[in-house]
Amino acid sequence: KKVLFKSGPNGPVYRIPSLLYIEQEKKKTFLAFAERRKNADDASAEYLVMRKGVWENGSVKWGKVEELKGIGMKNNRTMNPCPVYDKETKELFLFFNCIPEGVSESDMKTWGNQSKMCYVTSRDYGKTWSRVKNITGATIDINKLATVFVAPGHGIQTRHLECWDLIIPAYVYVAGSWDTQLKGVKAHSFYLYSKDHGNSWRVSERIICYETGECELAEITGNHGELMLYCNARSTCGKRIEAQAEIGGTFASANESTTLPEYGGGCMGSVVSFPGKGQEGTHRLLYSHPTKEERNDLGIYLNRMDSKPWSDPKIIYEGPSAYSDLAYCQGTDTVAILFECGKKTPYEEIGFCSLPLNDVLSACSTTAV
Repeated sequence: KKVLFKSGPNGPVYRIPSLLYIEQEKKKTFLAFAERRKNADDASAEYLVMRKGVWENGSVKWGKVEELKGIGMKNNRTMNPCPVYDKETKELFLFFNCIPEGVSESDMKTWGNQSKMCYVTSRDYGKTWSRVKNITGATIDINKLATVFVAPGHGIQTRHLECWDLIIPAYVYVAGSWDTQLKGVKAHSFYLYSKDHGNSWRVSERIICYETGECELAEITGNHGELMLYCNARSTCGKRIEAQAEIGGTFASANESTTLPEYGGGCMGSVVSFPGKGQEGTHRLLYSHPTKEERNDLGIYLNRMDSKPWSDPKIIYEGPSAYSDLAYCQGTDTVAILFECGKKTPYEEIGFCSLPLNDVLSACSTTAV
C-alpha cells in the first residue's frame, strides 16, 4: 500500500478518493483525486487535490500533491471528484459539486438545493484546466428537487452504435412535499451522459423503486450480446441495489442484491468491468466495499456475470476502511484501488494498491475467466 494523502490529527483531513487510469500511446498514467477538508465533516470541505502517477517498470511512480484551488467557484467548497477520459478527443473531464461554504447536505434536504454540478477539462493530464462550467440548470429542473449531486468515484466511456458515450454517476434528493420546508425527502440514483464528447449533457431516468444514493456504473454485455450499463448503488435497506440500464438513459431493472450487503446508513462502493478471457464480447465485474459493519475490512468481490452470484471478497485492508475507487488497467493486467483507511478511523489516510488481476481472481475463490 502506498499512502497518497495523509490526514493530520488537527487537520487537514483527506476524504472521497477518486481514481482514473489513462492509457495512450504506450503511456500509462494514474490520476488520484480527493477532497481536502478542515476536518472529517462534509461541510468543512475546501478544495480538491490530485496526485499523478506513471507506470514504470512494474510499479507506479507518484508525483507530489497538487492543490486544485483554482477549479471551483468563489465562496464555494468543491466536493465529490468524478473524472472521465474521452479516448477519441484525448480530453479529460473532472466533474464535482460546488456548494456554498457552510451549507451542509442536511441544510439542503431541509431548505432546498444550493449544489451545482460542475466540471473542468484538461488536454494535458491535469497540468492545466479550463474554466469551470456549471451544467445544473441545463440538465435538470432543480425547482422540483431537494438537491442534486455528482456522485464521487469515476465515470466511464462506452461505445453505443456510432457514438462514444461519456457516463457520469449522480444522485438526487426528491421532496415529497414542500411547505415552509422540505418533507419526505428520498434519494434516487441516476446518471449524466453525453453523446457529443461533452458538448452537451443529458439526464437518465432515476432508480425510483428503491431509495438509492451514491453509485457507480460499468459497461456489461446483455443477454442478447448488446451493450448495457450496470449500476451499483448505496442504500439504507441492508442490501446494495443493482440495476441495469440501456445505454441512452433508460433503466431496465433494479433489485436488492442477494449477496452484497450494505451496513447502517450505507457507504460508497466502486465497480469496474473487464473483458472475460476466451469469451469475446463478454464482461466481468469487480466491486469494492467494506465487508463488515462500522466500515471495516475493505474487500473486492468478483462477478463472472453467469448464473453464479458474487464471490466471497478478497480482503485488501484489514481494519477501518470506507470509500474506495477501482480502476481496471488493461495495459498492465492489473486492478488498482484508491481507498480510505486507518488504524483507529477510516479517515486517517488514502492509500493506493495495484494488484495483478489473476491474483484477485484466484483470491475471490473462483476460476480464472
